Amino acid sequence: MKYTILLFAIIFSGCLQAQIAIPKLPSSPQYIVVDSRDNVIVHLYMGRIIKITPDGNLSYITEDIRKGKTNPYPSCNAMAIDANDNVYMAGEDLIWKLTPNGNVSLFAGIPYTYKAVDGQLKDAQFRKIEFIKIDPKGNLYVADKDDRGNFYLIRKISTDGKVITIADTKENIDLKTKWVAGMGVDSIGNVYLSDGNGRCIKKLASDGKVAAMAGLCNKREFLPVYIQGDISQAELMSPTDILIDKKGEIIFTDCRLHRIIKIANNSVTTIAGNSVIQPNNVNMGGRAKEGYQDGKALSALFNFPLGCNMAIDSKQNIYVIDGGNDCIRKLSTDGMVTTVAKK
Repeated sequence: MKYTILLFAIIFSGCLQAQIAIPKLPSSPQYIVVDSRDNVIVHLYMGRIIKITPDGNLSYITEDIRKGKTNPYPSCNAMAIDANDNVYMAGEDLIWKLTPNGNVSLFAGIPYTYKAVDGQLKDAQFRKIEFIKIDPKGNLYVADKDDRGNFYLIRKISTDGKVITIADTKENIDLKTKWVAGMGVDSIGNVYLSDGNGRCIKKLASDGKVAAMAGLCNKREFLPVYIQGDISQAELMSPTDILIDKKGEIIFTDCRLHRIIKIANNSVTTIAGNSVIQPNNVNMGGRAKEGYQDGKALSALFNFPLGCNMAIDSKQNIYVIDGGNDCIRKLSTDGMVTTVAKK
């Protein structure tokens, strides 16, 4: 009987270790999307693209997006994915398309022009794309920065192959900002922008109207505070990447607070992260203490610097790149944070 119990204990311990084994990333994660089968697609440092299946198997889609290419070489500063699992990668003034079988081709932009020109896809030009998102219909949206004047053009690439500018943060007083820190898009084409200067999130509706969704825009240039609760009084510190869930709720990361935050029912609420927020006299830009801890969402700790990009799967589980910890974390719908893969 003793030997039976001991054998069971050994087998159980081995199974438990297998369950908690964390796949090792070959290099640092940078950008992330989730495909139609809930595989997590990750762009890693040095142009590697990997796939992590829901059961934790890791494989390469391509070990180098530049392989077989000549100048201009593909690069990736932001990612989006369509319903057919084609990945779009923004690289400065160009957009590249990566098919599920690993083929990379130029999708939009004219090399070495660095200008913002609307028109047919084959003629359109881009200057410096910092964010790229896609709506359920397959329309792409980009935040295209003009460094000369520190403003952004919010541009749309429709499924019929036309590029138009839908907003200009220099000319539109309601969108005015020198720093777009994140972008999201919902199911009907409303665009959401994290205003890094104003410390708030704004909505650019499909009809062109602009509204502040949360944060008291431009209230504090320095010494920010984080206040949860009703959106009429809530304050944000450093909102960054944005995603919209099936309910239409706005979910965003705050890379200085190391939290995942939600705007819903006219309220701002932390849904993951619990690091200690430091007093303002420690850092004028505001920050919280970095950490690393899995477990219940409101006890979990993150360290977002160098990456806080998010994605969401069909079950509404959220995946986030924890840049300071060189790993990918998962916030499940039951309120638990786990590490999916780690360098």
